[in-house]
Amino acid sequence: MSEERIGFIGLGEMGEPMAARLLNAGFSVSSCAHRQRQAIEILKQKGLIERPDPGVVAQDADILFTIVLDKSQTDQVLQGPNGALSRLRDGATIIVMSTLDTDYCRTLAETVQSRGIGVVECPVSGARPRAENGTLVLIAGGDPAVIERCRPALEPMGTIHFCGGLGAAMAIKLANNALAIGTLTILLEVRAVARAYGADMEALMAVCRNGTANSFVVQAWDWIAANLESFSAIAPKDVGLCRAAAVAKGVPTPVIEALLAKDWKRVGAGV
Repeated sequence: MSEERIGFIGLGEMGEPMAARLLNAGFSVSSCAHRQRQAIEILKQKGLIERPDPGVVAQDADILFTIVLDKSQTDQVLQGPNGALSRLRDGATIIVMSTLDTDYCRTLAETVQSRGIGVVECPVSGARPRAENGTLVLIAGGDPAVIERCRPALEPMGTIHFCGGLGAAMAIKLANNALAIGTLTILLEVRAVARAYGADMEALMAVCRNGTANSFVVQAWDWIAANLESFSAIAPKDVGLCRAAAVAKGVPTPVIEALLAKDWKRVGAGV
């Protein structure tokens, strides 16, 4: 078993299989129930140590992972009542894996700098199937030495791509998500066009997979179609964050603005 003790907060669609990968790799992993208990009960059978709240999760952790929905939830688990920062030991490392704004981890690093706590931003790409088999893209930003020190705990979940300092890696994740969401949008539209002409949908997807339109969204279409509602639910947040990052730097993004204007509830309903 690895000597590094892991705290892992956020056992949702992505977090549960990622924590399972760490347990399978021999790490001691502790967590707490966030929104529901199902993942806790599943992972306890694999050796997960349940704690009552984020603070207690953090108190014994050498590395603390967080992967919750958004900024509000990240603030809550880190700095809310019984938050992790209140009990995280000096010299530990926080790895933030949620998709957040480009300033979040820089501000967090400034907050904990005096305590010698390292901060790594490491949002992920690849969706649940790749979380389950440990082939996620880990979009890592921060101090290269800190990231390298955390490599043994990161590699069971996927491949590390060092993307620069705090802020730069999150910008790359936002760019990745906006591109994937744009691809999904046009794919839905062209499927409707092809269907209107009586085209076979399986033939269309086979051509796209083997032709110039190939992409992750095309390759993973069956999974995406089965989870379209949840996929489209996060689209406005991530596209909005990408748009905000662009505005902050004066970068024009008319296509991203068009994506923001979509009715994502209709998209999630398959309309």
